[in-house]
Amino acid sequence: MKAKNLMTREVATCRPEDAMAVAARIMWERDCGVVPVVDGEGRVIGVVTDRDLCMASYTRNEPLSRMPVRDAMAKEVFTCREEDDESAVHAAMREHKVRRLPVVDGERRLQGVISLNNLDHELARRLEPR
Repeated sequence: MKAKNLMTREVATCRPEDAMAVAARIMWERDCGVVPVVDGEGRVIGVVTDRDLCMASYTRNEPLSRMPVRDAMAKEVFTCREEDDESAVHAAMREHKVRRLPVVDGERRLQGVISLNNLDHELARRLEPR
């Protein structure tokens, strides 16, 4: 199966200049642990996780509302393409030790996110008795 058939398409994003509180609110409202960070053209330039936000606040002793996302986001982002098959997606996650991959087009514009949870749901669907 292709990544485009497994990914979550409706993904909220933030910008590097947004306050970390914006990313935290997205995570709370969307019940997710990662938010892709995009530039003005919608290209993925980073990702920020709930752990990134928590550790930034703790180590700097500052509220999330006073720190920009750029200070906590991972700038090295591993991605996949919509046409990648699930074995390639799984291999990339395993190789880079990540649980989620932004799905991008040829210009790195965000198309969706694929997570271990997406892969797990597909496996469970396949294992259901017919």
